[in-house]
Amino acid sequence: MAFLGLYAQEENEPITKVEIVKDSSKEYADAFGKHEIGLNALDLVVHPALHVYYERVVDESNGYGISLFANFGDDETTYQEFALTPYYRFYFLNREDFGASGMFVEVFSSFASVNFHKYDSSLKDEGEFQFSMGLALGKKWVNRNGFSFEAFAGVGRYFSNQEGIPDAHGRFGLTIGKRF
Repeated sequence: MAFLGLYAQEENEPITKVEIVKDSSKEYADAFGKHEIGLNALDLVVHPALHVYYERVVDESNGYGISLFANFGDDETTYQEFALTPYYRFYFLNREDFGASGMFVEVFSSFASVNFHKYDSSLKDEGEFQFSMGLALGKKWVNRNGFSFEAFAGVGRYFSNQEGIPDAHGRFGLTIGKRF
């Protein structure tokens, strides 16, 4: 935002004072763009899975996005095989205004294909569809080149009527991304 002020004492007198004020607080947020893609490095390390993110930055304090999780292993660390997770984030405590960075609260829902036989062998062995909603807390850092790193943890609750299946699932991440 630029402001230009001109002051004159009389109608035909020369200008005696000129002020130019520049507000650069949103300069970095606009320079990086409004789109961000990321990869959850934690899922690559813990189990052979791909977990990618896309986030659209609305303004300095808000963003929404979607993540895609695909499990490629038969390990016992997760019973989710595939998940599509839309989310909304509210950012706060921004010390440096790079736009949509700092601490955040995330509200998410998850549409997942799960195999609870990995959790309990007495349950049916076929995959089924589950829906959940949850909340996560985290922090995002964005550097001057537009690269981001975030750490978050949360929990979601499945809306299921099947007895014996877990009621909740975790949502954890160490994500490396790029804003463009």
